Formats: sequence, C-alpha cells, structure tokens
Amino acid sequence: MKAVTSKAVLLAAVLLSATWLCAGDKDKTAKLESKVVDSGSFGIYVGGKRIGTETFKIEQHPDFSVATAEIKVDDGTVKAVQTAEMQITPKGDLHSYVWRATLPAKEEASVEPNDQLLIEHIIPADLKKVDIPHVLPLSTVILDDNFFSQREILLWRYLATGCVPNKDGNRTCGTSSFPALVPRQHMSINATLSVIGPDKVTLKGSVREMTKVSLQLGEPQQLIMMNSSKEAPGQWFLWVDDQYKVIKIAVPDSNIEVIRD
Repeated sequence: MKAVTSKAVLLAAVLLSATWLCAGDKDKTAKLESKVVDSGSFGIYVGGKRIGTETFKIEQHPDFSVATAEIKVDDGTVKAVQTAEMQITPKGDLHSYVWRATLPAKEEASVEPNDQLLIEHIIPADLKKVDIPHVLPLSTVILDDNFFSQREILLWRYLATGCVPNKDGNRTCGTSSFPALVPRQHMSINATLSVIGPDKVTLKGSVREMTKVSLQLGEPQQLIMMNSSKEAPGQWFLWVDDQYKVIKIAVPDSNIEVIRD
C-alpha cells in the first residue's frame, strides 16, 4: 500500500464523500450549500498536437451532484462536438446520465437506474431507438469515451473509499476496483486504481511534483478513442496536484495526452 503524504487527500475525501461517494446523514446533506467543486478545461493532444478541448464543471447540490462537460474535437479530418451530464445521488449512486452529439451526426444516449439494473437508451443518427439493460449496481461509475473529467470523479471515489488514515494524519491508499460503464461502447469494465507515488512532471516549461496514479481498465482491455479506428490500451496514468485535481492524463504506448489548461 502506498502512503500519500499530502493532507489534502483527507480534505478532498471528507469534502467529496458527503455527496459524491458514499452514504451519509440526510440531515447533514440537506444543510450543504450548492458549490462548484471543480471547473475548467482539458487540452487533448495527439502526437503533441492539440486536437480538442473538454470544458467541464462539477457541482455539489443539497440533494444531488452534477457533472457537465462539452468536448470539441477537430483533428483536421474529423470534427466532433459532444456533451454529457451526469447526476449522482448523496449515496454515490447514479441518478441519470445523458450524452449528446451534434457533430459529425446528431445522436443521443442516456442511462438511468431501473430497480437493480441500469438501462441505456440509445437514439442513433437513424433515430431508431434501442434500449440496452446492464446488470450492474447503481453505484457503477460512468467512464464514457473522451470525457476525461469523469476520470477525476472516479479518482475522488477512490480517495474516499480506498484510502485509510494513518497515525501521522496522512492516508495510505491501496488498490481498489470499481465497476464502470462506457455508454458509447455499450459495455461494462473494471476500473482499478492505485497510487504509484510522487513524480516530477514538466508542464508549460516548469517542473512540478505531483502524485502519479495508475488507472487500469479491465476486460475489454481496449477502448476506442476520438471516434477513430485506433485503439488505446487499458493502462492509463493520472497526475494530480495537492488539491487532488487531475492535471495530466496519459495513455502509455499511445500518443494521447490530456493536460489541464
């Protein structure tokens, strides 16, 4: 198990567990005020060339939390515009997820709980609606194609549930796995996270020390990225700052990098 020395981990876990990550006292939850937990944008790079931007906002509300994001991609060959909105209950269960595309074609997909199932509703470009049931718990994490802010939400859940406090006031993080759904691929995977440790990263000409986290995606081992036929491996790395916000994401053995603006 890796020891995480920043006390910001404890702060992040306490703050986020109230509404995003685990069951809590309803009276305490009701007293919470709405606030923006994180917002900003990620630059998406392929081979060192910026091809797109994800703009996102993650908010806490008294009765639920909501994450919204918009992706705009133009690699010189394909243009894509997509949006996503995910709502999470105070218990950490999925309340709803909606994905929409306006380019290169108008499409829509949504996920909602139904008893102990997650039901995916798909409206493709030909408008022939299809429903796909997924036998997955309501606590399943959404990790849709291209929405990198959703990896940050997964990281926060890991910090709150996969790390334990030490006597020195820091936290020790082991390896934790979570069931995840990739709506655009209509498939479920296992997402396994573990802390690798401190790492120095050069960003915008300066060297910063951050915490490196491994994200391993289980079967199937590959995901389609950027509406391309190119497949990215199941191993990802995330670099996070002392506020436990994702600053950089990389997929080894590929030329894809994502960097916070």
